Amino acid sequence: MLAYPQIIGATMSLSLASAVRVFPCPNCRETINTSMGECPFCHATIDSAAAEASAAETSHVSRAVSDASSLKIMLGSLLPFGVLIFVPFLSWIGLVGFVFVKYAVVVMTIRWWVKYGKTKTTDPEFSSARGTTIFVAAIDVLVIAFLHVHIFGLRL
Repeated sequence: MLAYPQIIGATMSLSLASAVRVFPCPNCRETINTSMGECPFCHATIDSAAAEASAAETSHVSRAVSDASSLKIMLGSLLPFGVLIFVPFLSWIGLVGFVFVKYAVVVMTIRWWVKYGKTKTTDPEFSSARGTTIFVAAIDVLVIAFLHVHIFGLRL
């Protein structure tokens, strides 16, 4: 018989409130967490309210960069789906995948602009993410305009 260890008097809980939040030190720009009162790198005093605000901005920018990267990956998946259209027995997967991704990129690009378009930051990664999103949108518009798939007589 297998026995499982018993934990007595201890509870384990995970919450978002206990998650470590990071931000760049306002003095040396090294990444530190919000629980620190002093930067371990340059020993500058850290204001906890400013640290929380900076951590929120850092988190927002990180999500924007990640979402832009996902958009680029989605756009890149059009090529394999397009190739599958010409492979016997896999053409349906290619057709469905191509049509789905072609329009999903539009939806996700609009979502990115609604969520992050008004963000004001000097972060160079965010500027790059904005450029990536514009590039992905432009390529997808060309794909929608010029590459059509016919399914059951429908032009998609």
